[in-house]
Amino acid sequence: MILDKKLLTKQGYLNFNLKDLNENLFNEFKEHLTQKYLRTKINVLRADSIILEKNLSKIKEIDDKFNVRTEGRDFETEDSSYRKLQNKYHGNLDNLKEVNKYLASMDVTKTCGVGGGGQVWLYGPYRNMIPSKNNLIESLYLQTVVELYKDDIINHDEYQIKKEHSSDPYIGAGTDITLYLKDNYISPHADGIDGTRLCVLLMYLNDDWENGYGGEIVVNNEITIPPLFGNIVILDFTQNNINHEVLNVIKENFERYAIIKFFYK
Repeated sequence: MILDKKLLTKQGYLNFNLKDLNENLFNEFKEHLTQKYLRTKINVLRADSIILEKNLSKIKEIDDKFNVRTEGRDFETEDSSYRKLQNKYHGNLDNLKEVNKYLASMDVTKTCGVGGGGQVWLYGPYRNMIPSKNNLIESLYLQTVVELYKDDIINHDEYQIKKEHSSDPYIGAGTDITLYLKDNYISPHADGIDGTRLCVLLMYLNDDWENGYGGEIVVNNEITIPPLFGNIVILDFTQNNINHEVLNVIKENFERYAIIKFFYK
């Protein structure tokens, strides 16, 4: 049984491949969500990190140097030689890739011992897709999360397949396409338990990943899941606060794509 709610709440996660749940839907995703198309959705680079104080001036030059817009915050640390940054860089994908390389060339660290930890990854909204692609994401959620949490998603009946030109609520709202490039990662963390939040679903969209590329998700320090096409991970927040991380991408020129969405009551 793939959609095992008792197992999900007991261990805090489920992982399976969409092909084993619905092979036709799996094939539709492969046909419609090509990497060429996914690249068009990426417009934000998120970089939360600890950097050396001496590199602050280089960070402040990024907007002009790479023609992007920075939205961010700067925090002092106990060690005055380091600063904590939480930045979002808005721009086109080619420019964001250059910013990503620029950040990786500096003394940016996630283990510097001054309240470190961080994340570097790119994303963009799934919305504004043509109806056929919206229908794909709707079908995915209706056959997974809605089925698992049908007694908990209080308003799931109002989330119908979005009709063309309709502004009505639909369950695909809030979905992002994520992209991890070389040196991108998310440090070990837990998202916390929220009384209104049910779970998060991730589905990977790469058929070109190989062992040694990096970018795997590690859940609860007990399972490592490769980002292969159709692999789905669901983390439960109703009874769990599962530790997880995304390992550093180490393969040059590899682009790791995934869908991510948080679900609420």
